Amino acid sequence: MRDAWFEGLSVAPIGFGEGPRFDAELDEHHWLGHRMVGEVMRYVATDASGEWVALLGFASPALSCGPRDRFIGWSQEIQLRRLRFVASNQRFCVLPAGRRQNTASAVMSRTLRRLSTDWVAAWGHPVLLVETFVDPSRHLGTCYGASSFLRLGETQGYGRRSGRYIAHGQIKDVYVRALHRKSVEVLSGTFDHPLMSADPRSPVALIDFNTADLESLIERLETITDPRRRRGVRHGFATTLVLIACATLAGHKSLVALSEWCDSSSQEVLTRLGARISPHTGLRIPPSYATIRRAAMSVDPDELDLIVNTWAGEQADRRGRRSVRAGTTGSDVGDDSDTTASNVDGDGRDGDPGAGADLVGIAVDGKTVRGARRTDGTQVQLLAALRHDTGMVIGQRNVENDKTNEILAFAPLLEPLALAGTVVTADALHTQRKAAEFVVGRGGHYIWGVKANQPRLFDAAIEAYDGIDFDQPEYVSAVRGHGRIDRHRVWSAPVPNPVGFPHARRFIIVERESSTLSDVRISIETRFYVTDLAADDASIDHLFRLTRGHWSIESLHWVRDVTFDEDRSQIRTGTLPRILATLRNLAIGIIRHATYRTVNIAAATRQLARQPDLTLDLLGIPAGL
Repeated sequence: MRDAWFEGLSVAPIGFGEGPRFDAELDEHHWLGHRMVGEVMRYVATDASGEWVALLGFASPALSCGPRDRFIGWSQEIQLRRLRFVASNQRFCVLPAGRRQNTASAVMSRTLRRLSTDWVAAWGHPVLLVETFVDPSRHLGTCYGASSFLRLGETQGYGRRSGRYIAHGQIKDVYVRALHRKSVEVLSGTFDHPLMSADPRSPVALIDFNTADLESLIERLETITDPRRRRGVRHGFATTLVLIACATLAGHKSLVALSEWCDSSSQEVLTRLGARISPHTGLRIPPSYATIRRAAMSVDPDELDLIVNTWAGEQADRRGRRSVRAGTTGSDVGDDSDTTASNVDGDGRDGDPGAGADLVGIAVDGKTVRGARRTDGTQVQLLAALRHDTGMVIGQRNVENDKTNEILAFAPLLEPLALAGTVVTADALHTQRKAAEFVVGRGGHYIWGVKANQPRLFDAAIEAYDGIDFDQPEYVSAVRGHGRIDRHRVWSAPVPNPVGFPHARRFIIVERESSTLSDVRISIETRFYVTDLAADDASIDHLFRLTRGHWSIESLHWVRDVTFDEDRSQIRTGTLPRILATLRNLAIGIIRHATYRTVNIAAATRQLARQPDLTLDLLGIPAGL
């Protein structure tokens, strides 16, 4: 009977006409107190028969609250701008008709699910954080704890009266509840985030400028070596390169399209980029197609890769520091599907991220630029390293087809990177003894695919697979999206000593079953991985997270092929294919970094093509150059 009663429980805001009854009910239960001021929302919870069972009131937050302000970490200036995105739960009364176990938490959870949407309808902006104050002499705050509110501390016993703070001696507990996983980061950011928009899905609100260092990239590009002879040079080398980067960020693919974007740029854009001033007209003029082509062909690809990828790595580290302060992790691989997962061992408490939560994945994989076929018949091939959490390429190296291959390019690719605290993921091609020694010797870890190219290791993995308990997986997950349901079951097993693969500790066995949305099985496959991570280094769920995160580099390659049409590009002269691939990596990485990987890349490039000022902002090019 109790379950049926809760199923009929509903919460809705009340209109102006019900206001007197709302206040009368609160007054009858000694809850009226001071009048709610500012932006106010009143809610009533009813049972299936329509009887009122609980009342809630939300209003503008406290102007100053030490525990809350320290938790958010905002400056006083930003606090005054963002305070309206915080709501205060000032009234919560369960009426006699609702006096039963769990009513308070059930009503609160239903209210919080709709609060931000209702606030937009009533006041024109969303709510990202809810605060409340509990008098410990009267209440324990149990319902707030059950509703995932976080206790931050205590007030100092002051209240604001007529513009002044007066000591009243009533010290209260401070509780807050974030309504979005990035609420704290958004509220403390320097720039307004799309979540603050009344419609965060609007195409004009895709980009969050808080994520990137908005001055450093252009400064780095200005340091690149200009190989041109000084005589006859009219356009700045860095200016030309930044114009190409802007045009690539706007979704343009060929040199002709890049040149056309530059030609159509406004005087404001050209001024911000520092373009050359015509001595005849006094106007800014962009470089010609020939100048753009010569500049792109003459730039040192290794130097450009080093500058761009070092900057991308620094931005990823900066994002990681922000995530730690905000209480989130960098384990998100950008999957927007509905996901459920569980650790069947149950060896951790709720909220415990488990061993390995702080490990950062770096995916290594190669890509052939199929349209860039050389005169000798070979194709341009690039090996890249990409961070799982941000989707940004932090290393890229050319693979000389006639001199080396991906295996030999592996160590030089990772040499400039700091591998401590990272896990390098790669397919079975890179499951090599020298590669394992190199990664572990640099303080990193590895998770690599296991196939028949390492016969002893593969045979040991098959033997371990035969010995697992198929009915008791260590971790299970289900992902619904992209027109299918993917179910994963994960086991781990020790690597026997006779195998002799350097530092190998555990096999990871992943069984993936794909079904239609009607739950009709399409396929089932089993994959094997090997890692040097022991059980104390990483729990099974984080091992699985890292294996899944490796597919983020495949996503990068897919975007380059589909959105930027890279495989059909006919640019094949010299280092041009690699230069443009670097700039495409940069464009994709910046968009993912600035949108938390929640946006369609093609849609973002179309928006940036319409709004070149946003493109310059995103690349950190200040106004008034």
